[in-house]
Amino acid sequence: MTETTSAPPPSPPPPPPSATPPSSAITACLSTIVTYPTLLQHEESLSTQASGSLGAYDVMAWMAYLDSIDDALDILKDDSLKGANNANKGTKEHVARTVTIQAAGRTFRISSAVAPGITHTHDTFRKEIQKVVQARIMVGERSVSLLPGSYKLWKNHLLFCTSLLEQSSSTTQQQQSSTTDKLSNEQFQTNCNQNRIPPYLLTSSSQYKHYTATQSAYERSLVRLHKMPAIWLHYAAFVALYDPLKNPTSVRRIYDRALVSLPASQHDRIWDDYLGWITGILPGGGKGGKNDTKGSGGEDWTIISRKGMHKVKYGFESPLVAEWRKRGWGYNQILQSINNNSGEASAGDYRPTVPAETALRILRRHSSYDTTFREDLATLCIARYGRYGEAASLLLQLLNNEGGGAFLSPNGTTRHELWLRFAEVCTGHPREAMVAGVDFDGIVRAVLRGQGVGGKGKGDGLGFEVFDNTSAAFGANDEDGQSKHSRQEKSTPQALNHRLGEMEGTLWTRLAEYHVRAGDFELARSVYEESLDAITRVRDFSLVFDAYVKFEEGVIEALMELMEEEEEEEEEGKNDEGQEGKVAADNDDLDILLGDNTHNTFSDEDNAGSSADVELAISRAEHLTSRRPLLLNRVLLRQNPHNVGEWIKRSQLYLALGEEDMAAEALEESLKAVSARKSVNGSPCTLVLTLVDILENRRKNVDGARNVLERICTKDEYDFADSEDLAQCHTAWVEFELRHENWDAALNLARRATSGKKSSKAARGLSRSLRLWNLLFDLEESLGTVQTTKDAYDRALESKVATPSHVLNYAAFLKDRKYFEESFAAYERGMGLFPFPHAGAILLWKNYLTNFLERYGGSKTPRARELFDRCLADCPPEESPEFFLQYGDYEETHGLTKRALGVYERMCASVPPSEKYAAYRLYIAKAIHYLGIASARPIYESAISSLDDGPASRICLEYAKMETGLREKDRARTVLVYGAQLADPRRDPDYWKAWHEFEISHGNEETFREMLRVKRSVQAAFSTVNYNAAEMGGGVPRVDTLTEESALEMIAEREGVEVDKLNQPLIGGFVSGKKRTAEVADLGEVERRAARLRQVTGAAESGASAAAGGGDDEIDIDDIDGNEEEEEKQAPPPLPPSTKNVKGVSEKAIPAAVFGGLTASSGDSES
Repeated sequence: MTETTSAPPPSPPPPPPSATPPSSAITACLSTIVTYPTLLQHEESLSTQASGSLGAYDVMAWMAYLDSIDDALDILKDDSLKGANNANKGTKEHVARTVTIQAAGRTFRISSAVAPGITHTHDTFRKEIQKVVQARIMVGERSVSLLPGSYKLWKNHLLFCTSLLEQSSSTTQQQQSSTTDKLSNEQFQTNCNQNRIPPYLLTSSSQYKHYTATQSAYERSLVRLHKMPAIWLHYAAFVALYDPLKNPTSVRRIYDRALVSLPASQHDRIWDDYLGWITGILPGGGKGGKNDTKGSGGEDWTIISRKGMHKVKYGFESPLVAEWRKRGWGYNQILQSINNNSGEASAGDYRPTVPAETALRILRRHSSYDTTFREDLATLCIARYGRYGEAASLLLQLLNNEGGGAFLSPNGTTRHELWLRFAEVCTGHPREAMVAGVDFDGIVRAVLRGQGVGGKGKGDGLGFEVFDNTSAAFGANDEDGQSKHSRQEKSTPQALNHRLGEMEGTLWTRLAEYHVRAGDFELARSVYEESLDAITRVRDFSLVFDAYVKFEEGVIEALMELMEEEEEEEEEGKNDEGQEGKVAADNDDLDILLGDNTHNTFSDEDNAGSSADVELAISRAEHLTSRRPLLLNRVLLRQNPHNVGEWIKRSQLYLALGEEDMAAEALEESLKAVSARKSVNGSPCTLVLTLVDILENRRKNVDGARNVLERICTKDEYDFADSEDLAQCHTAWVEFELRHENWDAALNLARRATSGKKSSKAARGLSRSLRLWNLLFDLEESLGTVQTTKDAYDRALESKVATPSHVLNYAAFLKDRKYFEESFAAYERGMGLFPFPHAGAILLWKNYLTNFLERYGGSKTPRARELFDRCLADCPPEESPEFFLQYGDYEETHGLTKRALGVYERMCASVPPSEKYAAYRLYIAKAIHYLGIASARPIYESAISSLDDGPASRICLEYAKMETGLREKDRARTVLVYGAQLADPRRDPDYWKAWHEFEISHGNEETFREMLRVKRSVQAAFSTVNYNAAEMGGGVPRVDTLTEESALEMIAEREGVEVDKLNQPLIGGFVSGKKRTAEVADLGEVERRAARLRQVTGAAESGASAAAGGGDDEIDIDDIDGNEEEEEKQAPPPLPPSTKNVKGVSEKAIPAAVFGGLTASSGDSES
């Protein structure tokens, strides 16, 4: 093939020199070697074959010989450079300086002037180095001629020859770099192609002769070593770097010959360098490094991210890559010069000399060898070569995945990114894509429809399989691995939405942009409209709608610009042919924008048409903006067509626009689309009710509304899942007939709805709908007769649909019509349906008893008592107080006092503990009212034994107050002592305050001291009980008090009294562990024990006082606590022995019945 057309064909390479140098050159080289003793020893060892040695056929001997020469050359060249630097100084100090060098057993004395003992001057020393170099080349040629199959000898010899060219080319490159600093890539390539050095000028160059000799050596080495990839790589690098003609064909042919000669398993090593030479991309780059840049569109393009076979397998890079890195060439410099607007490049930049077509053909060959390179090839076509059609075709192949299985990008590119890149190329360059045979419109539409476009009889292809990461990743075949049902499910909109993901809106916008760039504006507009009717995501809708609005705005701006240009032309009055042609071209552009392909001449009518076109475009944009809520609502309905709220919102949007017909049609459509079992965001009956409202009130179509209700309620056109929704429709139909004064029709509809004679499940449930029964009862009471109303209520009770409110309404209805016994029968039936503990039973019994007592009063007392007994027998305790009070009031009014008090006694035993305190107080009050004060004593005693500690202590206070009022101070004190064990001083200070006041008013020193002693005992008993803040402010908790023995021991320890004296039975069971025991349950026993306690303690204290001589002194209680001292300070002085003689007060005898059995005991005590 031909790479360039401007440059003449290069001359063929010269014939390789003979393998055997001329005899004169060999003689000169041998004479040079003889002067070096070390080299002479190597020469003699190779010439004479000793026993056990190979002689001239020993590879290691030749390698040692060549290494000795290389060492000598290194020494000579190093000292030569030092001597040259010293000679260039030019001072007298360094004129006669002598340098002594030893190399290969030979001593050199070098000076700038000839003198005795000086062996070489600087000039002769440089010539000596050239002789050693020639000898090195001659020895290398001799070694490879004797051992042509030795890889080590050939590699050593070829590298030495290449190094000589590298040293000479470095100086030339530095001289030429200054002339190419300000040349762009295109200028540089043009100069290289047009200003090639003629071949006849190169033949006289010593460098060219050495290049041809080295090239000949490479060719001769490949005769035996053509299976060695390293030789081919060094050869290609040598020609690419040092060819004076800079002909890419020579390098390409070397790589091609290498690919032909080497086995396929070693082609990776060749292609690694081949691609680097073609593209200038070095292996081993990554994102964010040297091999990253941005394409022309501003998007990040990772061209090739190869690891490099040499570096991975062998730990070192190939010769070409290593040399390029040394020179600073590579990928970053290439695209830097491409993207640079000025087109300038630095001197060290790599400038590809391979023509684009040649490079593309080589890259296509490599993509056939390595199919994963197709992605990189497509990227190169886009970023470097501008072959957008070919890039689109390659990306389409990747997406189609024609090779079978899933395409796995070596660069980590996802299928989503491949799609975006493919869409960007096709929309940015639509004509190139069409020329390349890529039908972007058909591809995108096939994907959006869920169809395959593989074109080979497969169901897969570029359809769903492009996004299907499951079947494609595992190589599943649509024909073999999927059933017919799964393929049908695959084509549903839900499956399409699931597989497209966020690509749907992007594909639609890219497709519209594709037609816009192709000039088909009307087609682009139709694509936008189609996409708005197809997308199912709000994000995609926003993307498409914004692009659509931007497109319409662009059309308006273009039309406005055209109008401004036309107005300027009219004002200027230019009517020449050129201006007419321009106007015609503008009219053509206008026709394209408006979608009109007809050709119109420019005239006054065209001006009016242009303004009309602008107005049309503006109206289109305004109409599009106004449609946005409806379009968005449609997207949400496509997401979930069973969203009742969105259907209602759609009808409201149409009503806001004044389109009642569209609103009604939308609701009719919703009845067909919404499934009652899948409905969300509202009830399906709302759709029917809204439709009826629109037809009745907006469109004034009464017959149409009645027809809709008839279709829904009687013809079962819509299958409701819940009977309550259908009941709402029936209720709406009845109310509709009532609004239009069709009373009989409304009543018949209500009766028919509750009849239960229906076929569907929802219709059968209408007979249990409370909504319909309530409506029927209201209509029967207002429009029907008494008998029909009674029949309706009876049917409800028989079917057990009625509620307690229905029973109450039924009974009230019968009562108003003077059917009292039937009313009571309705209550009885209701209580049979709703017995206790149903919440409605309480309401039914209250109304039943109230109405019964209101009707009969005390005329039917046995029947009333039976009702009360039935009610209280089943009534829960927490609800019984109200009925007990009503029962007791009835007995007080119409019955006997004994029965009333018996009812209150039953109430005290039946009510819950929280209500017992109030019940006992009421019972005590009623007993005192009817039987006197003395009758309350057993009730008090029963209350104290039944109540908890807190209420019992309060009852004790009330009991003591009553006894105090009867002047029974001893009995009152006994009650207070008994109740003291129930009252904690910390939580019930009122109890102790009342006792304190009682002792001040009615006690003496002995009783007051006894009260303090009891208080200390109670405090000790409750000292181990802890309360929190809530308990201190709440009720009395359940506590474990101290036992009698523990309390006595604590008191003895505090007062210093012996335990034996206090161990006497003061009050049996005092402050026991439990609340009260059976031993002290009787207050009479408590009273007798208290009397004995006073006698014992009084005699003991009297004896102690007499012994001390202070019987008349006041009580000294210094050992009492601070709080008790304050109480003692408040104690009254000693009371007089008798209080009978009081001035101004008359006395009256108290009946003996009041005191009961206390009269005899008090008389005995006085005597």
